[in-house]
Amino acid sequence: MTQPLTERGRKRYQALLDAAKEIFLEQGYARTTLDMIIARAGGSRRSLYEYFGDKAGLFSAVITAHSRNMVTQIQALDVEQLDAREGLTLLGRTFVDSLISPVNLGLYRLLIAEGLTFPGLGEAIYRNGPQLLVEQLDDFLLSLKAAGKLPHRAITPYTARQFLGMVKGDFHICALLTPEQMPGPQAIDEHITACVDFFLNDR
Repeated sequence: MTQPLTERGRKRYQALLDAAKEIFLEQGYARTTLDMIIARAGGSRRSLYEYFGDKAGLFSAVITAHSRNMVTQIQALDVEQLDAREGLTLLGRTFVDSLISPVNLGLYRLLIAEGLTFPGLGEAIYRNGPQLLVEQLDDFLLSLKAAGKLPHRAITPYTARQFLGMVKGDFHICALLTPEQMPGPQAIDEHITACVDFFLNDR
């Protein structure tokens, strides 16, 4: 796109983007056609080419938009005003919810399948999702340490990843491979609480 979009153009752009995400998740990249997307979103092939270039450009736009949404959601987490237990619980739950979100699982499968075709997209998702959350948790831990609220815990460059790895457990792989065996929300909450207890009580 070379010119700013009108309000109508923005709506048409977003409709194509939303339809593309739905159909990519339903059909996979290879089986998705531009005609499918246009049929669901409305508009024209000309508009789609004008906005996105081609199917590859549209797929890149879908992943980029999702990545930006993750940044917005993570940056909206206000943990600085929370105590250690509340903040760790919120960040841990956000991390697990992101891992097992149906949309994120679907896009993860797509990126694994199409990684060689779109080598930069997986990196963008990681940088604007998991890595950003690690950085936010690292900043939170350092602020707790500076305030004397983690007196027995040494904070290293690996501490945030260690905590999130413990919280993650096998939820992600279970959601991908055996979703029928996924624990319910209460069990996930209990797991996260146990991880926070272990982390805070460690000597």
